[in-house]
Amino acid sequence: MYGIYVAAAHYILQQRGAVRFAGQEEWLRADRRGSFSWDFLHHKEVPLEAVDASGSSMTYDGLENLVCLKELKHLNLSGCPFIDDWCLSRLYVFADSLEELVLSGCPRVTERGLASLHHLRKLKRLELSDLPAVGSRGLVRILLEEWFAAVPDCGD
Repeated sequence: MYGIYVAAAHYILQQRGAVRFAGQEEWLRADRRGSFSWDFLHHKEVPLEAVDASGSSMTYDGLENLVCLKELKHLNLSGCPFIDDWCLSRLYVFADSLEELVLSGCPRVTERGLASLHHLRKLKRLELSDLPAVGSRGLVRILLEEWFAAVPDCGD
């Protein structure tokens, strides 16, 4: 009834996250009690450009609510306890749009999942601090160096 952008925004706001629509500078956020303004219903035709699901209980199945967002540029999944390698393999759908990805503090992310990020051709910023399941930081460094060579705009 309201379209894919509003549906995705509603899902993220229910997860106590935040969203930003194209052309907007303000983030729409849930408050501490999980309440949020329904103003996002006015953005039915406006692409969802940024999602902050940090600290949420986002899962592989939860990502189903986002995969239709072909214009998504910024995705923050930091501190999500259920984000794992399987979830990262699903991010290929954002290959032509995602410019910023934050995965810091995701306890289930390993080298295998990070290797699947090579599909993200538009990525300019990738944040990967505090990943306790990554056992071989040297291997990750090599993977990222090879990847950065193939994606020259990725600066961080």
